[in-house]
Amino acid sequence: MSDQLELVPRRAPRVRKQADWAQVDPIAQVRIDSPLPHLDRIFDYAIPEAMSDDVVPGVRVRVRFSGRLINGVVVGRIATSEAANVRVLERVLSREPVLTATTTALVTAVAERFAGTFSDVFRSAVPPRHARAEAATSTRVPMNAELSDDDRASWDRYTHGRALLQRAADGRLADVRGVWSAAPAKPWTADIAALVRAVLSQDDGGVLVVVPDAWDVRQLCDATAELASTRAVLSAELGPERRYREFCSVLRGESRFVVGTRTAVFAPVRDLRLIIVWDDSDDSCWEPQAPYWNVRDVAALRSQLSDCALLVGAPSRSTETQQWCDTGWAKPLQPERAWLRAHAPVVRAIDSADEARDPAAASARIPHTAWSVAKEGLRTGPVLIQVPRRGYLPALACQQCRESALCTCGGPLALRSQTSTPQCVWCGKLAGSWTCPNCHGTRLRASSTGVERTAEEFGRAFPGASIIWSSSEQLHREVSDAPALVVATPGAEPVAAGGYAAVVLLDARAQLQRTGLRSSEEAVRRWFAASLLARPKAHVIVTADHGLTAVQALVRWDSAWFAERELADRRATGLPPDSRAAVLTGQNSAIAEVLAELQRRVAVRMLGPNDGHGIALAARKDSAQLSAQLHAITVTRSAKSEAGVVHVHLDPRDLH
Repeated sequence: MSDQLELVPRRAPRVRKQADWAQVDPIAQVRIDSPLPHLDRIFDYAIPEAMSDDVVPGVRVRVRFSGRLINGVVVGRIATSEAANVRVLERVLSREPVLTATTTALVTAVAERFAGTFSDVFRSAVPPRHARAEAATSTRVPMNAELSDDDRASWDRYTHGRALLQRAADGRLADVRGVWSAAPAKPWTADIAALVRAVLSQDDGGVLVVVPDAWDVRQLCDATAELASTRAVLSAELGPERRYREFCSVLRGESRFVVGTRTAVFAPVRDLRLIIVWDDSDDSCWEPQAPYWNVRDVAALRSQLSDCALLVGAPSRSTETQQWCDTGWAKPLQPERAWLRAHAPVVRAIDSADEARDPAAASARIPHTAWSVAKEGLRTGPVLIQVPRRGYLPALACQQCRESALCTCGGPLALRSQTSTPQCVWCGKLAGSWTCPNCHGTRLRASSTGVERTAEEFGRAFPGASIIWSSSEQLHREVSDAPALVVATPGAEPVAAGGYAAVVLLDARAQLQRTGLRSSEEAVRRWFAASLLARPKAHVIVTADHGLTAVQALVRWDSAWFAERELADRRATGLPPDSRAAVLTGQNSAIAEVLAELQRRVAVRMLGPNDGHGIALAARKDSAQLSAQLHAITVTRSAKSEAGVVHVHLDPRDLH
């Protein structure tokens, strides 16, 4: 059979002559869709005359590469090519130029900063094409907004807040970069809505708001309901068709106001005047796929490239934005002290008086003071109890020697309910007859308590009280102002109508004792976020020692003070953000090769490799060189099939 097939004449590929090419700028510069670093460059393709009108920068095309058809995007047209053999474009996938010149520059800058490839960033910046959504016409009409007295009052709570709002209303925002710490007693959505209205009160100009998740998007949409006719929402929750339709409305200039989650930071807003990023330290603001960019840094890059204003807000200030303030790149916007004295929650921690009254207060998970505050708060409204762990008993230990209880696979054992059998979190195997390998004990104890067990404990302590627990498994987004005990994990706290009558922050000591560079910073962020949900002058109890720096930041309602101290500690040890970190993962031998090569090119401090991880730390002045050299090394290794794969993650959210 194979001999007979060889007799069948093969059709030679049709090669268009140069005479068939476009008359003007017949060469298209194409970025192909490939994750391979050594293919991260521009390839030249000839444009047939029949396609000349459709091939413009930004359109998606189909090209032949290495014997197969793949997707690509046109980034430019030129008159001649230096390539010896130029293939011809196969077809244009869509006439919609989805990549503007501004977005192209931003995608290129992000790829360079995070040592990634253009195609990887492009997939984040431009949603997948949906033909029906692309063909749909929109009836949106861009509109102007009006500032209200409530909008002005909202920013009167901040130092220089009224001046910022006035500059936004006057269209004088080009050189503004601010770091904003949210004030209590009023939702953060009201502050953002006021700035959006100020920008849209002008006849032109757009505003982009990026928030961590879909619930934040929904809250902001409710706060700007009157702007629905000029607003576009970009979130994965919408589904592919609506998401692409919303993207096209922004691309065509039909929407002046864009709100969305992580990838919305690339939205092609015309005449962009202001970028607002809310809660820049939330883990949802980090792209989980290569090149692992984060919203805060991309927004900063875009602010510089587009010459637009940038405002980064959060419940508490991050060390990165504190560094911006220290260097003068951004200006701080903090709540006025007079406002805080009149409206901020009354925060209490465990002090000597509590220990004298209750000797077990220093070690108890729920001290007497917390019970008292919860009881008092229940008289007037809902009480929030924040628990850092989900589940029932998420971690178990040996009753006798206190060693962690592990499965035979090495995974931790957990208890899903009071009557369930201990089960491995990793493999799911039941461990009904567990024996401690250290002391041969057979009894288990809780080493950490989850939200479900906490709800059970409070239910027994307050019989008849309504108990609501909220976590990723059972999420509640809103509760009424009726008295109830709301037990929730960080990020899953429901919004209470009128605010919470009291807030109890449990396991505060355990949060501060977690491993990781950001453990204290993350704990402070969680505490401030929960406390922002409280009513004015409501009581907040944090179950940790009063003298700790992190606790004092909450007691004083001064996250900037904590960020300054945290940044000073990082500088003393040469850790991010004082330096720039690159985390390498792969085989130890391959990581060692990359680190050795990198050290020959850039002045770096190396940690590891160990257990498939290695860290390179470079001074901020060598930031661009670190990215460039890591990308160059990755390109070289990618072209060699025998070289081990090493993944590069620049500026990770945390270092463990």
